[in-house]
Amino acid sequence: DLQLVLDWRTAEHVTQYMYTDIEYSMENQRKWFGKISNSTTEYYWMIEMKGEPIGVISLNNMEPQHKKTSFAYYIGDLRYSIIAGRIQPYLYNFVFFELGYNKIYAEVMEGNNGMMKMHKHYGFTHVGTFKEHISKYGRYHNVEYFELLAEHWKEGCVKFHKLRATFVL
Repeated sequence: DLQLVLDWRTAEHVTQYMYTDIEYSMENQRKWFGKISNSTTEYYWMIEMKGEPIGVISLNNMEPQHKKTSFAYYIGDLRYSIIAGRIQPYLYNFVFFELGYNKIYAEVMEGNNGMMKMHKHYGFTHVGTFKEHISKYGRYHNVEYFELLAEHWKEGCVKFHKLRATFVL
């Protein structure tokens, strides 16, 4: 799936809110895959719908000793963009119920209002703004920081607990 992920990762609808743009290079893609394949602090999975790959989801900056992690995801196949907002609870349930983590956090580049709204929908708290945090497209961008604690998810978001998927570490 490396070619497919590279195609998605370099598509404008995906890269516009990512911190970095990557060169369209299979050689670099293979190097990236080698790096993440051996990592113990980040894991990537394909998102599938009806057996077809439609996107990528990941845990990043995993800190087992502190029971916290960040995450990211994108839908590469635009035919499925309508379900983008329904994917996160599967990962949150994995993080809180299976890994036993206490916190999941996310950074969102300014302008990505849909993602910020989604985080709030799922119980995240907006903690702060990193001013002029990312340089992209010839200017600096603010980044919004959100976090979700296990206690809030477990007590306040019960209606999403039934949404489970298999994640293999």
